[in-house]
Amino acid sequence: MRCFCCAAVLLLCLVLSCARSGNKNSAAEAAPIVTPALSPSAVVQAGEYPLWFQFSADGPVLIETIEDACFSAALIPWPLAPHVRFMLAQGENLSMAVNGDGFICFSPRGDGRVGLYRFSGGEWWRQYTVGAFVLFDEKPAALLYRDDRFFDLAVSLPAPRLWTFDLRSGGPQALTMPSLNAFAPEDGWDIDTLRRGGDAYWYFRAVKKTAERPEIRMLRSGDLMQEGEKISLGAFQNAALPEPLSAAPPALREMLAAVFAESGCGLAAVVSPEFQTTRVFAADREKTAIFGFYSGRPENAFLLAAFPRGDARYVKTASSVIRHFSLPSLPKGFVYTGIGLCGDTIFASWEEQDEYSIGAAGFMVIGFSHENIRNPTEKTK
Repeated sequence: MRCFCCAAVLLLCLVLSCARSGNKNSAAEAAPIVTPALSPSAVVQAGEYPLWFQFSADGPVLIETIEDACFSAALIPWPLAPHVRFMLAQGENLSMAVNGDGFICFSPRGDGRVGLYRFSGGEWWRQYTVGAFVLFDEKPAALLYRDDRFFDLAVSLPAPRLWTFDLRSGGPQALTMPSLNAFAPEDGWDIDTLRRGGDAYWYFRAVKKTAERPEIRMLRSGDLMQEGEKISLGAFQNAALPEPLSAAPPALREMLAAVFAESGCGLAAVVSPEFQTTRVFAADREKTAIFGFYSGRPENAFLLAAFPRGDARYVKTASSVIRHFSLPSLPKGFVYTGIGLCGDTIFASWEEQDEYSIGAAGFMVIGFSHENIRNPTEKTK
């Protein structure tokens, strides 16, 4: 099995309590890095061999091998299934919005290890679906909505609908977003979509499902601190299309173009500390899609890109090669759904999928080194 090599031994120190406060004094402000004041739920030092985490009712649990996840969870429609719905990078930290649970944040500790912080929304959160995960007012914010396309859910609309967390004081914590304020849950409004368009506007959809007078409104706003303006259905649908490759930052554009040309794919969903949410770029929407993590640091810009079955690429702008590697293999019916980097550790989300349903789900952890990639194949750009 080809994977990243890191000269470190595996160490996993599991703390039984979930993200209890060790020091409630606020840490000093220092963007973009936040010094946690909380004790982590776990401390991970990854190496050459993968660590597998599976979501359970009590949060992520360590399993011995990915095969242990086979047939361990019932397949249910994805809006109600626990899984990594979105990733978000902020400074050195990597966060996940976990459907049916809450947040997980990974933060480097400065000694090669990574702190894992879990912020659970409990039973209340399990009733809803995560519809978006964005950086709002310098805070990671998840939007919850009631998804009834598969079941007629007898639950009230989520109020509050927007949530965040704070490594210095805990969470989840409710947020208010001015763009959404005109559509209160108390008045029967649900917000089921919030996304960034290629024109840098934010687009959202407000839905009121009442027997007397159903309503759907589509809006956009250039600033989530301001009210939205009504738009047409066509404008809303166009905003959901991937951005052209030309819209990517120059270094990322160059690397994506090289990966697209070499691999035959044409679409990429990218997480980056430079982005307020996951951005999707396309050279050809009809071709295979990949997911990636992009670091745009001038002195060390690079792209990690992976396919659902684990075949992957590593590209640096200063390099003349695209390096091939593979994430650890998955059983049949399982796929990777996202990749992120925290310190010298890769975190890749995985799921057991069957059409619109998800069974077992979790994330894989493995060591990363720019220099020590086992690289049987190198191809020039």
